[in-house]
This record gives sequence, C-alpha cells and structure tokens, in this order.
Amino acid sequence: MFLNKKTTCMLAFALFFNLESLAATETLNDYPREQLKKFTEVYSVIKNNYVEDIDDNKLFNDAIKGALAGLDPHSTYLDYEGLKDFGIATGGEFGGLGLEVGMEDGLVKVVSPIEDTPAYRAGIKPGDLITQLDGVSVKGLTIGDAIKKMRGKPDTQIKLSILRKGEAGLVEITLTRAIIKNPSVKYKLTDSGYPYVRITQFQEHTGQDLAKALATIVEKTEGPLKGLVLDLRNNPGGLVVSAVSVSAAFLKKDSLVVYSDGKTPDSKMRLFANPRNYIGPDSRDDYLKDLPPEMKTVPMVVLVNAGSASAAEIVSGALQDHGRAKVLGTQSFGKGTIQTLLPLSNGSAVKLTVARYFTPSGRSIQAKGITPDFIVEDPAITPEEDAKLRRESSLANHLANSKEVLDKDKQHANVATIEKEPARTQFADTGQFEAGTDKDFQYSQAINLLKGLEVAKVKAK
Repeated sequence: MFLNKKTTCMLAFALFFNLESLAATETLNDYPREQLKKFTEVYSVIKNNYVEDIDDNKLFNDAIKGALAGLDPHSTYLDYEGLKDFGIATGGEFGGLGLEVGMEDGLVKVVSPIEDTPAYRAGIKPGDLITQLDGVSVKGLTIGDAIKKMRGKPDTQIKLSILRKGEAGLVEITLTRAIIKNPSVKYKLTDSGYPYVRITQFQEHTGQDLAKALATIVEKTEGPLKGLVLDLRNNPGGLVVSAVSVSAAFLKKDSLVVYSDGKTPDSKMRLFANPRNYIGPDSRDDYLKDLPPEMKTVPMVVLVNAGSASAAEIVSGALQDHGRAKVLGTQSFGKGTIQTLLPLSNGSAVKLTVARYFTPSGRSIQAKGITPDFIVEDPAITPEEDAKLRRESSLANHLANSKEVLDKDKQHANVATIEKEPARTQFADTGQFEAGTDKDFQYSQAINLLKGLEVAKVKAK
C-alpha cells in the first residue's frame, strides 16, 4: 500500500517525512564514521581492482538499493524510470501490449490479457509462457525488466516467442504497442439481483470508477439488489486513499477503516469512512454522496486469496470487522505495512516502509493475512502449484507481526477446517471470462452464501 505525494496532500494527517527539518537537526556526529570509512574502502577496492571499469553512478545506486533491500521487501530506491513506472501503476494508463503477467521458472507467464488491447486481439491466452522478447531470452530478467521491454511508445512493434500448452514449438506473435487503459473496476450482472464487482488494483481513480459502476448496476438491475460479490482476488493493493474510498462506499459514514503506527508522530494515523479522508477538505467533490443508499446495507461477500495484498486487505479487513461483509476464499497475502515516497534532491526518490497498519478491531495482518470467514479452495490449483506460492511471510527480510491479538481469528473462521485442509491460496484464471461466472468455483460459492445455500469448501471430483 502506498502513500504518494498527492495522497499525502489530500490526507491532513497522512504520513509525511519532513526532510528539511531532519537535515537541520543532523550534525556530523550523527553519522556512523567507522561504517562510512568501511564503505569508502570497499569503493576504493572495487574501483582499483574490478576486472572492468565501473560507472560511479551505477555503483552508488546499487549500494543504495542494497541498503534498502536489506530493510524489508517493500523499501526500495526509485530512479527516474522507477518513478515513472510507479506513476503508471497508480494511474492506470500506459503504452504497451495489454498483458497482466507474472514469473514462472524464469519465464514470463501470462496471467490474463486485458480486454480490447493488442495482446487480447492477437489471441494471447492465460498460461502462455513468454520465452523471448524480440529474439532475446527472458531468462535472467526480473519481472520489472520484462515489463519495461514490453512497454514502449505506441505504434512500435515487438515480437513475442511463446510456449503454449498443446502447441508444438514456439508460437511467434508480433504485436503493435498501443495506449493501454487498464480500468481497475470491472463488473458483471451475472446473476439476477446478485451483481459481481472486481477491483484489480487500487489506483488513483478507483473510488470514482467504483461509484459509477455501482450506480450503473442499480440502474440496470431489474428489481431490488439481493446481494453483491466484491472480488479482490489477485489485487496487489495500491493507494491508501482508494482503499478508504472503496470501504466508505459500503460502510456507514465515519466508520473507522484503518489505523497505523510507526516511529514518528505523523505515522500514527486513523482513517475513517469520511470524504475528508479520501478527497480532502472540500466535501462538495464527494463522488460517493449520490451513491444508491442500498449499497450501505446490501448483503456482501468479499473474495480474497494469496494474491490479495495491502490495500485489498485493508478493505476486506474493514468490511469483515464491521460485520458488513463475509470474506470467502483463502488466506490473503499478509502485507500489513505502509510505504511512502520520500523525494531526493537529484529527482529520484526512496520508497520507504514507515508504519504498520491495523484493521478497525486492532488486528495486524503483517506476515499473517486476512483469514476468511469461509475457507473455499480454488480447484484449478494443484498441491504442487500451491506449494510454490509466495506470501509476505516467505519474503526475505519481511517485518514480523508486531501485535498478536489472541483468539481474534477465531471470530472469523473455522480454525479446525484450516488445520485439516490447508487453504489453496492462488486464483487460477484459466480463461478470459472465468472470473465471476459459473465456471469460477469460489464465485459460485459466494453466490450460494448470499442465497442462503450450503457453501462447499472443495469442489467435488
């Protein structure tokens, strides 16, 4: 979950780090002289003895990245390109191919093509493994490096070499990049009276987009709403202000959404379902004020899995704690920390973990996650695939859970069921229209729950 510069300005008590005041109070005695001497010695050894000449800028940037990486998995150094990518991630628009991707065995795995994009129109399928980009192997690239290579100026071309199940040899596809608008809110009127809303990421305009989607849902639904499914599976999080606005769409006004605790006084904040906390002091611009009133009372089920992280866990935790929704699926990722961007004088920035956050009832989900009220597995995931899934607790240098609340989870889940049947924790979207259809087992069980029918934990063989 991120607090960017704009978000910080919008929230009166959002996290902010006053670099100027810090600099004013520092003296030379505050610096660890012996450690700095050691660093300069290492620098001298590298410059004088390494087999190739090393650019000073690269050497120092790598040193900074290494220092931040040693803190926790989410603190990092962002150069100009990194900041641009961060803006793309939270803004929801970029030049590229239209692919949601991950990594598998060193290859780029297609999670899903985005509808009405070059990748979608070319027939790229979920599960495709990209082995080469313009004839260059992706082995050894990070997922970030691969994404950078696929993005680029609109109307430029790139050739993808793909391994596809059932196909002999490589499938070669040449795509022309285009402006990709990746809306974070999608919805379907899939079951009469039981609409489905999926939020893929908490971007800058997610709250506004959700308000529009809910208004359209009410307008197009024949008769009263009987229930609503909110899908946060595979949602990696995003902006805290968007998490607050999404929560506020369903909670009573002034309900506590989340609070945080960190080292500095400014890191101790409390955010409520109030327009001051998601748009700022001018409540006339409240995009939720005309929301259909039934959104505060309609029965809800929230879907989560191991890919539900950070801001997605804030929303699911807030709705669960207030008794506003039942949570169904598998244990979430467990990222219970807040990061903020701290600008540096050279135009770069540090993304630094500054606080842990807590759900309204005081639960810390750091390295633990949200425990669903109903543990429902994804039958498309094999035990072998399940064993490879990563959560916060499996990441190197992850922060420990600082506040264990005894018996809290017993209020929200059948512990015996969790012990007997370890939860599968990844959403396998095996087709372009799988999510939110009768082929989606977890979604089907959410509908059963809303209809008062029996919920199956595992799909029958």
